[in-house]
Amino acid sequence: MRKALLLLAVSLPAVSTAQIPPDVSEFSLSNGIPVISRTVANNEIEGVSLFIIGGSSALSEQTQGLERFALECAVMGSEDYPGPVWRDLMDRTQAQWTSSFNYDYSRYHLKCISEDLAQLLVAFGDCLLNPELDPQALEQVRISTVQDLQDKRTDPDSWVWLVANDAFMPGHTYRKLPDGTEETVSSFTEDDVRTMLDIRIRAGSLLITHAGPTAPEELREILEAAFGDIPAGGQEYPPVGPFTVDADTLVIQQREVPTAYVVVKFNAPPQGHPDLLPFRMALTVIDDLLWQVLRTDNALTYATYAGATTYRENWGYMYVSTPEPARACSLMAGVLRGMIDDPVDGGLVEGTIEKSLTRMRLTAASKADQCWMMGSYQISTGDWRNAFTEVENASGITSEELSAVLERWIGNGGWGIIADTTSVNPDRLRPWPLN
Repeated sequence: MRKALLLLAVSLPAVSTAQIPPDVSEFSLSNGIPVISRTVANNEIEGVSLFIIGGSSALSEQTQGLERFALECAVMGSEDYPGPVWRDLMDRTQAQWTSSFNYDYSRYHLKCISEDLAQLLVAFGDCLLNPELDPQALEQVRISTVQDLQDKRTDPDSWVWLVANDAFMPGHTYRKLPDGTEETVSSFTEDDVRTMLDIRIRAGSLLITHAGPTAPEELREILEAAFGDIPAGGQEYPPVGPFTVDADTLVIQQREVPTAYVVVKFNAPPQGHPDLLPFRMALTVIDDLLWQVLRTDNALTYATYAGATTYRENWGYMYVSTPEPARACSLMAGVLRGMIDDPVDGGLVEGTIEKSLTRMRLTAASKADQCWMMGSYQISTGDWRNAFTEVENASGITSEELSAVLERWIGNGGWGIIADTTSVNPDRLRPWPLN
């Protein structure tokens, strides 16, 4: 096994340099934390992201959500920046912190003006290494986190994705929830928080990305002052294994809802596989076809879409909300099978690729999104440049190639449905074959 960052690196085909942004520097801090910085001097706004690599791999059934809880508690204040001082700093600088927690990593992102960057990052580093962990602050985080989880559970549009996980990934690493459960979050103690921070805030588990006007040498000094005392080392994690769905599976959750919510997940190529890009393009084409068939032709939904993930191990998915789930799911599976059996019009493929290019360019206009793109692709593919070149490499993909890649990878599906089975006949709900 290798250290976390190296573990995630994979061998990819050589990438085109045409779309790689200029003025990107790579360096490491004295303790080994890698940094990817893009100098963007169009204004005085800075973007900095800290990635903690591991995600679900760093959790057990009992510690689901502990990393999120520990980090959120840590950023409530530190020894040198106790709660009132930290909050005053946030108010004075108008800095914006955002966080996200997924199957592969946790991420904190800072948006601020250049003159405040050094102090804000020093304060953040002190929170990670020397958190205050005021008991009232811990309970505030716990209450807020449990409320978030309850809101997600009561919202069928959000919860159906986890119902599909029950069907698609039982026993898999990604089945452990980075956000946790109401039961696990309610049980965490201050000692649990300190232990998790001690294990996870290690140089070998971290990655920093930056987009903004601060030049690399000045940025190195700022980051060294903020994060240079983080200990070296880091946990080792085994590779994320593939999903094994032995048969088409359906999990139904009964709720009194006016419309049914459906998600189906199925295997996709892992990061680094040459089939992954055409597979994603194929699912983007299917996204357009689902709207045409389910909404325009049959008036069964106002919301349907399809896509594929960007994790170390990936899946494809299709979603629909509809008052007629049996009919809608049958059509949805038929769209996928139809594209495998009969390649779509080449003009639709060209249009899909062009739309994907436009979306990528719009995303890259934001410094926060640039930090996310560089970091997430470095983690999942081993090379941040793939964030900017992947879609361009889709040029020339044919509709026949899209059909072939779907045929190679589409197997059994894991279906999750939330529906009112008093009004929807459950006997008509079954796992619909995808291939």
